Amino acid sequence: MVGLVRGVRFDSDATGPSAYLESSVPCPWWQQPAELLARFSDQPAKLCSADWYRLVDRFLGIDSEDRTLRQRFGMLYSEFLAPFPSPSEATEGVLCRIQVREGAPAHLVTFTAPSEISIVDFMLALFPGRGYVELNQAADGWRSLGVVGQPFPFLTARGSQVLVEAREAWQPLIANCALNWVMQMQSELLFFHAAAVAVRGQGVLLAGEKGAGKSTLSLALAAQDHEFFGDEIAAVRAGKFELTPFRRAVSVRSGPQAPRVQEKLKNKSFVTETFPDGTVRSRALAREFLPAAGASPRPLRWVFFLRGFEPRPRAESFHPRLEDVRLLAPLACTFWGRPFAGRITEVAKMLSSVNCYFLYPGRPEDTAEMVERIVRSK
Repeated sequence: MVGLVRGVRFDSDATGPSAYLESSVPCPWWQQPAELLARFSDQPAKLCSADWYRLVDRFLGIDSEDRTLRQRFGMLYSEFLAPFPSPSEATEGVLCRIQVREGAPAHLVTFTAPSEISIVDFMLALFPGRGYVELNQAADGWRSLGVVGQPFPFLTARGSQVLVEAREAWQPLIANCALNWVMQMQSELLFFHAAAVAVRGQGVLLAGEKGAGKSTLSLALAAQDHEFFGDEIAAVRAGKFELTPFRRAVSVRSGPQAPRVQEKLKNKSFVTETFPDGTVRSRALAREFLPAAGASPRPLRWVFFLRGFEPRPRAESFHPRLEDVRLLAPLACTFWGRPFAGRITEVAKMLSSVNCYFLYPGRPEDTAEMVERIVRSK
């Protein structure tokens, strides 16, 4: 009987190398990575051939022979695109090089950075809810990553080298790994899954679960000429508690938007994509419809925790306790390689220095007006 698992044709009655029929090497590529590596260039990457992005204080270079990854990353992070960095700035950042060979069962990804990270451990920490597991199918010195319930790995890594299954949608995972690596290097910053704006020169964080309305509210505020810092990732400089712009392409969900947002989005081009949670969203470049929102660092003064929707918006002020830190847990990359307690203490100090509210959103335009009133009142 012949079947198809994760794009790999196999004979269920066979064992050993014959079980992998479409590979161009005698055994599965993840068991003989050295033979596959021989197909790729061992010449050092050229810094000038990469697209460079400045992610707050560090640089990320993307040098990809895979056009899909290069174009998608360029679309999502076009506002971070930077002039070619100095050699010292480049070597203090991360260079992600992707090599593609026609007919090869896997592509080669090589990371160059000041210090090495265990790729498998890093990905398991970054994406705990995606069903990734380490599989005991790698060659000596290599480690493989797969998905629960699937027999074959989609990624095998050793040191800075990563081989990814060519027939998988590997691009988002590698792009996220590179992005989070650069974020992890910046110990003076805290990164959150939150939206961020500045109202009357004061930094405002909008936190909440997926679907709570963070993007919708941040766009409604930005459409009223407030500074737009981002709708998915927020960066806060620890110690100073300063909100820093992190503006990737805006994620626009289907559903109600403030009238001003709808007007600004009219006749704009969008890229539609399916997220890991199965939701479909549209991507739009903030600078194309929020030209007045040229954000610059602002002191963080307000944090609104979005709760359930109500017919009319309302807000409740509260003084956070230590256990309330869980409401605004930093991204996993913020903890990597650093004492957990120290990072949590920084978040607790931050929350104790700002005005905190539980916010029950209603219509986007009404909720935005309420936030404006609260900020103006102090």
